[in-house]
Amino acid sequence: MDPDTLKLRCQTVIDGELAHILLAVDRMLWETNEHTREHAQRTARQELRHYAVEHTGRNLPDTDFDALPVWAEYPDRCEVECVGGPHDGQRITWSSGEPPAAVDLPVDEGINGLMAAAQGEPASILRKATYVPLMGDEGFFGRTEDGAWRYGFRG
Repeated sequence: MDPDTLKLRCQTVIDGELAHILLAVDRMLWETNEHTREHAQRTARQELRHYAVEHTGRNLPDTDFDALPVWAEYPDRCEVECVGGPHDGQRITWSSGEPPAAVDLPVDEGINGLMAAAQGEPASILRKATYVPLMGDEGFFGRTEDGAWRYGFRG
């Protein structure tokens, strides 16, 4: 994909299945022009509604799609939001368009760890917190309103 083009994603669950559309948009316009961003978001929602109507054979109301989140999927990065544990609420930018299978983050040992190191005591084993993808209500990987992947504390 052209580095000057982003994919916008809009998704929802229809009849128990994840339905989504990807819409190509110029990266510079998306990042700098609010009017273009709003127009692209409306277009993505309309495209998803059109797909859903064709897929289900039912006339689905516009209001079911008007508030759906639309986010950019960058080819060179993605965001992960930690839920629970010592890094609750923290966001990490991952240097890949695909999210990792798990994220291991160091746990801050606080002042006691620093004091022990200053006194020459053997270094403690670096503690880590592991986060894994969370499943959403419908059994799909969870995402925040702005598209960040949700990862839960495992230990």
